[in-house]
Amino acid sequence: MTSSTTAAPFSLTKHLLSLEPEEFKAATQHPFLLAAAKGTLPKDVLSHWLVNDRLYIHAYIRAAGQLLASLELPKHLPGVEQPGEEDEAFEVRLVDWLIEALGAVRREERMFLEVGGRYELVDFVGVNSREVGRVKGLGVIEGLFRDVGRKEKGKGLGSWLLGAGGGELPVSEKIPWLEGAVTFWGTERVYLEAWSWARGQQEERPNGKEDEDGGALRREFIPNWSSDEFRGFVERLGVLIDQAVEREIGMVGEDGQKQEEVKKEILGRVEGKWRTLLEGEKGFWPDM
Repeated sequence: MTSSTTAAPFSLTKHLLSLEPEEFKAATQHPFLLAAAKGTLPKDVLSHWLVNDRLYIHAYIRAAGQLLASLELPKHLPGVEQPGEEDEAFEVRLVDWLIEALGAVRREERMFLEVGGRYELVDFVGVNSREVGRVKGLGVIEGLFRDVGRKEKGKGLGSWLLGAGGGELPVSEKIPWLEGAVTFWGTERVYLEAWSWARGQQEERPNGKEDEDGGALRREFIPNWSSDEFRGFVERLGVLIDQAVEREIGMVGEDGQKQEEVKKEILGRVEGKWRTLLEGEKGFWPDM
């Protein structure tokens, strides 16, 4: 009797997470996060970071608008009477995720204002965010966000039509929203893992009043940034990305060589962005 084994589907998100383990660790286990967990983070350092995180939110909102504007939505709905999420086009699911993301970051910005005022961290009303010292990683992340929804010069449908034309679209034109989705998933995944790690380093302090920040991180921010709800939100985008890539690889049939060629082209589009993102996220935490 012979047994056959089916290879597990390729997961782009798992591949990226395994790509640069030391850089990922540096971005998610920073001394700033440890101080936040231990309650030893000075108010002025936390306030400085919150102002930068608010600038990150503004770049995030602009990038979400760019990606939404770039999406080609299906002209016809699937012939299903009551379609579930899995039956919808990837672009439709991405629209839903981005709209949810926009609502979430606006709630977070309002939380900054409310919690910052209550714990006397930073007066956002009286602070010009653009004049506050920027953490070194912010510019890197802003650059990635500026690229969301844009085509690389010389790539895309227009250059394909002006070149060889005809036949199948190049892989660079397939899943055109991939780089943008990976950017959003990447920055959210790092944020989730960073604050989940910080939560795991916390010592028992019921109210956090003895913490340097008065308990703002322990009672308000860390629970929000490491919640099951946030993890589910991040994982939904990861599943969407993996399913879209898996479908694209499967479109070439069972020819292993062709599948590897498609995979290689897809990795060539996103691995560099992932490495740049990790660089930016590592530099987003203030020096301690």
